[in-house]
Amino acid sequence: MLRFAVVFSVLSFVLCGSTYLLLRHRLKLQNRGNRILLFLTFGIGVLIIVGPFVYRAAHASIQNPLQQALQFVQYFLMGWTAMTLLTFASAEILNLIAKILARPFDPSKRIFFTEGVARGLVAGTSIAALGGLFEAEIGARVDPVEIRLKTLPAAFDGFVIAQISDIHLGPLIHEKYLDHVVDRVMALQADAIVITGDLVDGTVEQLRSLTDPLKRLKAKDGVYFCTGNHEYYSGAEAWIAFLQTLGIHVFQNSNVILDHGGEKLMLAGVHDWQAWRTIPSHKADPVKAAQTDETVGCKILLAHNPKSTDENSKAGFHLQLSGHTHAGQFYPFVFLAKLFHRYFEGLYPVNDSMQVYVNRGTGYWGPPNRLGKRSEITRITLKT
Repeated sequence: MLRFAVVFSVLSFVLCGSTYLLLRHRLKLQNRGNRILLFLTFGIGVLIIVGPFVYRAAHASIQNPLQQALQFVQYFLMGWTAMTLLTFASAEILNLIAKILARPFDPSKRIFFTEGVARGLVAGTSIAALGGLFEAEIGARVDPVEIRLKTLPAAFDGFVIAQISDIHLGPLIHEKYLDHVVDRVMALQADAIVITGDLVDGTVEQLRSLTDPLKRLKAKDGVYFCTGNHEYYSGAEAWIAFLQTLGIHVFQNSNVILDHGGEKLMLAGVHDWQAWRTIPSHKADPVKAAQTDETVGCKILLAHNPKSTDENSKAGFHLQLSGHTHAGQFYPFVFLAKLFHRYFEGLYPVNDSMQVYVNRGTGYWGPPNRLGKRSEITRITLKT
């Protein structure tokens, strides 16, 4: 956690410092304006760092109105700053390209990045951040997906799985949001409900009072959970024990066998891909998760991070359900995030025997912003 805090702090100041330098260069403010801009960007940097520290290190109560306001302002400004930096950096690149291409032509047409353009970009970014806030707060939509599995038993043709992922119950996402998610999930009348990690951002003590809607999650063939990386920032072992008291089956490199008229389907789950960094005994083990004495032709795995697909395919799984990426969460950050994720959002073939579905996230993390990437509840229908 200390390592994460140091890296997060450094990146926050790099983010704010870079934004300040770009804005100072392009807005061409006078001395007083530059001082105000420096004060604002430095203040944002401090707030971005202090907010999480107060919440996590000081175990601040999520019910405290001042704490809620601090977290909202901190995360909204984080999103605005990131959008501004990426937008201006992209414009700088375009401006450089324009200069290079215009060299043989009229010198007066070489530069299109004027002070007016810069002010327009700041205004546009601010409007976009508010639009992203609106998309984040209206909640998740239901995305219907049909997945064909060659190994699926006939008795499970039409089997419906409701997948939710990356809710991040905590500083900004509270009981009301979770209650709406549960309402929508229960309306799907799914055969099974799965939660593919990053359910929480905070300890059991901080968030216990917000979890009541989870008690309403019911399905004929069960409700299942696998850990994500944020559970390991929040006390994973305590959350595993607590979720089990709510009737949620927590996979720990384990599986259950569903039996419909003698035909069988395996549902399994592994610890988060990097859980071993926090709890060494929680190393993801798909081979162990696939072990059974029964004959099962079709195996489905819950694994939070889609980067683990190659190992999971070798263990004999045919479908992996994941989250983690948030599909970049908001533009223009989506373009950058996509560079780091081979499986980004939606359904992908991994090889001839396995597919992976990546949920965009049912909530959001950090900035309350879902510009162009609205939160998702997935209604998966399995077909032969």
